[in-house]
Amino acid sequence: TYADIDKADQIVLLGFEPEDESPIVFLRIYKQFRKRALKVTTVASFTSRGSEKLNATVIKTVAGGEVAAINSISGLTPKTVILIGERLAECTGALSAAVELANKSLAKVGYVPRRAGDTGAISAGALPNLLPGGRLISDAAARVDVAAAWGVQSLPSEAGLPINEIVGSATDAVLVGGVDPFDFSADAKLMLSKKFVVSLEIRESDITDIAQVILPVAAVVEKSGSFMDWQGKVRQFDAAVESLNRSDLRILSMLADQMGNSINLPTVTSARKEIAALGNWDGAKGVMKSVAPATTLSTNADEAILSSWRNLLDKGSLQEGEDNLAGTARPTTAVISKSRADQLSVKTGELIRVSNSYGAITLPCTIADIDDQGIWLPRNSINSQLIKVLGSVGNSVVKVGKA
Repeated sequence: TYADIDKADQIVLLGFEPEDESPIVFLRIYKQFRKRALKVTTVASFTSRGSEKLNATVIKTVAGGEVAAINSISGLTPKTVILIGERLAECTGALSAAVELANKSLAKVGYVPRRAGDTGAISAGALPNLLPGGRLISDAAARVDVAAAWGVQSLPSEAGLPINEIVGSATDAVLVGGVDPFDFSADAKLMLSKKFVVSLEIRESDITDIAQVILPVAAVVEKSGSFMDWQGKVRQFDAAVESLNRSDLRILSMLADQMGNSINLPTVTSARKEIAALGNWDGAKGVMKSVAPATTLSTNADEAILSSWRNLLDKGSLQEGEDNLAGTARPTTAVISKSRADQLSVKTGELIRVSNSYGAITLPCTIADIDDQGIWLPRNSINSQLIKVLGSVGNSVVKVGKA
């Protein structure tokens, strides 16, 4: 929690760049750094602007080498806070290493997703193996609990499909709400275009381009609801402006009624009551299975291992049309080492070309303290949309040359 950060003797950042991926958390850490020189350690590709501000100890690693970097961390105590970002899951075995580090040191652990609604979605059961309140779908008692609340005789015991399997399955129709296909797969839009797509959206998007049915939904300011932050704390809000648009909850409830499988949630109030009645599960919890790290990639002289994260201001959907805000974004550059710059005969600001069999990106370069084997690009910025152009966001080999 924020209170734990305020009392921590050290902050360890794993797969998490707080200045870009959660500025409020960054400011809380920065406050304690300014106040009492709070020690910060981060596992990252290079010393970012945020790491410089925090005077962080940077354990530099190429993408895919995070497990060894985490295993090298020592000196943690029960007052240490380990903050894990969603990107850590992109390295096989890194989450297992983080859990082992926390168990060994008794340090506190916090998961800080980039999106505001992710923690609430997990709590609501929006993972293939979960029911609301963190209940395991494989737990018979948990299924009975939820079935009683939902007024049905039983629930299936099989886990659902993760998003890539939904998109790649033989499913004929999908309902999509607020999802950008290029957030997770270069081929998702093409595969979804072969299905019957119903889109719940507030603006034109890559999904509305291929949807057979588009149902406009109310934006956040036009409806009431709640957000759950990374600490698990819920903050409710009311509609700020009047609108004729229906909320996504109301539309989902109407669709369920038309399908003959009512969910009985016509209003936000009814949804809040159901969530409160279910509460958090105090029964069996999921046990994390330890995963061994993958073999580190090897490269030739003209190749590098790609790493990335999203800048705070980038080409995110909610920033569309905000030209003045976009004008304050940092320049889009590729980060390379001094050794690679000398090899390519380029100076800071000169163009380099990053490519693979999928596509190519050309950007000005920035020379920094990144590993000679690595290269960093913004994940979704102007002229640098990695999934759409390269089909990868990291831990993959790309060719690097002078443009």
